[in-house]
Amino acid sequence: MTTLAKDEVIKSDILDEAAKLFRHYGLQKTTMEDIAKAVGKGKSTLYYYYKNKEEIFDAVIRKEKNIIFRNIQEAVSKEDSAVKKLEAFTRSKMREIKRMNTLYQVVVSDLKACNELEISIRRNYDCTEAEILKSILQYGVITGEFPNYDQQELDILAFLLANAQRGVESACIMDKKLDEIGEKMDFLVSVLMNGIRKS
Repeated sequence: MTTLAKDEVIKSDILDEAAKLFRHYGLQKTTMEDIAKAVGKGKSTLYYYYKNKEEIFDAVIRKEKNIIFRNIQEAVSKEDSAVKKLEAFTRSKMREIKRMNTLYQVVVSDLKACNELEISIRRNYDCTEAEILKSILQYGVITGEFPNYDQQELDILAFLLANAQRGVESACIMDKKLDEIGEKMDFLVSVLMNGIRKS
């Protein structure tokens, strides 16, 4: 095994074990010593790869984010219309939120104390989400499903869609009503696609 491959295996082990600890104890209560013990390495090994637990947490969240968006992109790519792609985006995102609910709650509660890290993680996630939504909207313009929006309008629409969904997600998670999130998200997409006026 090359040194590079060995380094990647060690980093992956660190992130996997750290993720379990963050889910169980939260960011604030997890220490570098806890992570080192869980990985079966000395603290010096951790510090070789990461300067502190916040950097490890950031790497854990980025890894999770990559998995989430890979799964969402797979679901979206299987659909052949922009409306179905938006529905697939919403449903697959909902499944991913349910899957990583515990870690999501850690992010929401613990990151208040690490404002700079919270902003960095949120911005990175938001940008990826907006790009996927924008690509779906552009597809809808090309296929004629949506009006011929210009780039600025597409940016605004992607921003509005992302934040409307995020509001529903946050409310359901905070109220511990994840079982209702699917129905609410489906209704939101229906309203966004069809409007609320009587036809």
